[in-house]
Amino acid sequence: MSRPTVGSRCLRLASAIGAIGATLIVMGCGDKTKKPTETAAATAEPAAAAKTAEAAAQPTAKPAAAPTSAATAQPAAAAEGASVMDGPCPLPGEAEAACPHKPAQVDALVKVAHILIGWDGSTPGPKPGRDEAAALSLARQLAHDARKPGSDFIAAMWKNSQDPGPGVYDITPQTRTRMVAPFTNMAESLGVGQVDIVRSRFGFHVMKRVPSDFALPEKPLDQVMTDACPAAGEDPAACPKTAEPKPARTKVSHILIGFKGSLPGRPIERTKEEARKLAVDVAHQARKQGADFDALMKAHSQDPGPGTYEVTPAAGLVPPFKQLGLSLSVGNVDIVETQFGFHVMKRVE
Repeated sequence: MSRPTVGSRCLRLASAIGAIGATLIVMGCGDKTKKPTETAAATAEPAAAAKTAEAAAQPTAKPAAAPTSAATAQPAAAAEGASVMDGPCPLPGEAEAACPHKPAQVDALVKVAHILIGWDGSTPGPKPGRDEAAALSLARQLAHDARKPGSDFIAAMWKNSQDPGPGVYDITPQTRTRMVAPFTNMAESLGVGQVDIVRSRFGFHVMKRVPSDFALPEKPLDQVMTDACPAAGEDPAACPKTAEPKPARTKVSHILIGFKGSLPGRPIERTKEEARKLAVDVAHQARKQGADFDALMKAHSQDPGPGTYEVTPAAGLVPPFKQLGLSLSVGNVDIVETQFGFHVMKRVE
């Protein structure tokens, strides 16, 4: 039997998990023919996120709506491209330079960082457990914080954003059609350092324009396993140890432990904390001398795909998955959390 192609695996995955098929970068379904900025743009605002992966690969552009400066307390009434920020700018403690002032002309390259704050029903990902009014309140709080001198927008993005992509995007005449109109309209109405909020069907985008040469730093991974390694009966070779030199390509097997809401369309009742505990237990089992990782994968993983993936810096994978996959030495076992659940990962030959 011939080995299935990446394309056929991706279509099966999209069919298996429905809404997240368009953003399931974890499962190796990235379009490897795209340029990095194009892939990021499609990930940031897929125009058909709840449809098929094929449709998401070529999102349809919505008619552009001219941005306005009108703020509103009613999120559902916000026009596409309009600010939903409240109050004058700057408020006490905020920087004048962070207040939005539409530039006289739009640069050929506009780079923005954004924090996506969704509500139940707004995004194709996990439900955040808040309504639209609560999402707007949180977005405004984050925007006001971001306008203060010395604030760390990227740290706030990592902590709060529901965007499964990198969160920082290049907008050019070529890439703007791959994003929904409110996102690009707001981005092109900001000067460098300015902060504002716009609403789209995916949520509220707290946006900050950054310099065109801004390089997104690597996000520190949260440690899921904090106990000493090796524990009794475990193989020292399974303890995480950064590969030196850092490889350009690795292959990893993983066991996906989801929790309620992390995999839309999958009836998972366990809580996030229960999923974390199970993932840690499975990782300890995987670190034992002679452990059969494939058997553990069959018993516990909720990944509908093959479970083993090649990882490269350009691979279509969510950043935490890719970051851990490229940091392990052969035989190492560790855990990383993404929006899809906890991934017990082992680097294989």
